[in-house]
Amino acid sequence: MAETVFDNIDPIVLEKVKSLRLIDDELMTLIFSGDKKATEFLIRILLNRNDLRVKKSMTQVQKNNLFGRSVKLDIVAEDIFKQEYNIEIQREKSGAGGKRIRYHQAMLDSHTLKKGKTFEQLPTLYIIFILEHDIFKQGNPIYTVNKTLDVKDEDGDYLLFDDACNIMYVNGDYRGDNALGKLMHDFSTPNADEMYYNELARKVRFHKQDEKGVQMASQIVEEYGDERAAEALQKGIAQGIQQGIQQGIQQQAIEAAIKLLKNKKLSPEEIADAQGLSLEQVLELQKTVSANN
Repeated sequence: MAETVFDNIDPIVLEKVKSLRLIDDELMTLIFSGDKKATEFLIRILLNRNDLRVKKSMTQVQKNNLFGRSVKLDIVAEDIFKQEYNIEIQREKSGAGGKRIRYHQAMLDSHTLKKGKTFEQLPTLYIIFILEHDIFKQGNPIYTVNKTLDVKDEDGDYLLFDDACNIMYVNGDYRGDNALGKLMHDFSTPNADEMYYNELARKVRFHKQDEKGVQMASQIVEEYGDERAAEALQKGIAQGIQQGIQQGIQQQAIEAAIKLLKNKKLSPEEIADAQGLSLEQVLELQKTVSANN
């Protein structure tokens, strides 16, 4: 039997490719990367709009910051009216906080407004987080962030604070009998044959069954694995450094406490307070000092 590309792929990587869903970064990147039509299809359903036309779409877009943290955005798109879209696929609840969205908005805006332009020329921006689960546990298909002033109009409604930034959380658990419910189903299954939308199923099938597509998927799985391993290593190094610093501070405090105990000028309570140690620690040190004298 002739050898195929599948014979040369690590079986573990191949199993990972088979299990990928659109809610996973690896497959999402492959499906939407540079594909205006697929991105347009996605945004139309998310915003329930049929008139939207995407003219530019990119995935894993790096926004660099010379003075602070840079960010990598899952999907960045622009429509024919120059409205901007940032769509993030988020599986962990911890990565969907308000401060992250605040930073995304700041990075997008700072890279959009050119010199000489007025603030009013900032484009309308949509930041949309597709979450694997319903982190707010209210059963809503979409949670929209509404910004208001503490001032009411004549009908008793709070006045809107319009900064042209629209923030939405999409409930990945939603399975309503409508376009969004079907989309969230498709985002959650690894099987292209179970998908409602052929626009997505066709591309998923290519990356899971076609030799060339599987090869591409395997490569990105390996790249993401290497990237996550590097991040974990860097995090471990940083934690180790911080732990070492804390241990050094603790050791200095203990040595200072021992000297003060030997001088017998301060009470254990005063030493504990001065050195940032617990009273129990100082009393144990006092026993050691007394035993050695």
